[in-house]
Amino acid sequence: MSATADSAHARKTRARILAAAESRFKHYGYAKTTIIEIANDCLMSHANVYRFFRNKTDIIDAIAAEWLHKSEKICRDVARRPLPAKQRLVDFVIELHRWKRRAYLRDARAHDMLTMASHEGRPFIGVHLGILASILIEIIEDGNSHGEFAVQDPPRLASVIGNATMKFCDPRLVEEYSDEPLEAQAKDVMHVLIGGLAAT
Repeated sequence: MSATADSAHARKTRARILAAAESRFKHYGYAKTTIIEIANDCLMSHANVYRFFRNKTDIIDAIAAEWLHKSEKICRDVARRPLPAKQRLVDFVIELHRWKRRAYLRDARAHDMLTMASHEGRPFIGVHLGILASILIEIIEDGNSHGEFAVQDPPRLASVIGNATMKFCDPRLVEEYSDEPLEAQAKDVMHVLIGGLAAT
């Protein structure tokens, strides 16, 4: 088998394991799922699962990372919209909030997995937050170049926006404040922030 074919086979095997694990986690919960059960669902030995993942935590991380990649794509799409930068900044936060809220409402167990990964501060969470910050910086710099903004330190502003909107985008807080009108609050926060960015 060629290296390319072997790599493709490994990717497919890894994807099968993740799909089986996600299905079991959603149905039975993380604590009640074992590596052996995941392996049985994939019609393979548990030793083969361990070739790809050290333990259940690694599997949770991989599943959560894939979900976060989806939200990153949503935010990149927002950044590419043919709209003023100030509108894209608002849309960035609103679309990210909507995605997190949909994930919670659609499947509470799935949301619990994402919350678990976020709560325990896995390294890929930091990578994800860095990607979101880079997208915000891109929008801010585009606003500067088109004369909408006169922001001297785009990375700092991206950090401020991230901190100010954590309530609307962190899965733990989206769950905690799910009975509040979070989307309306997010719009208010962003309009106040953007109100001070106009170029003079």
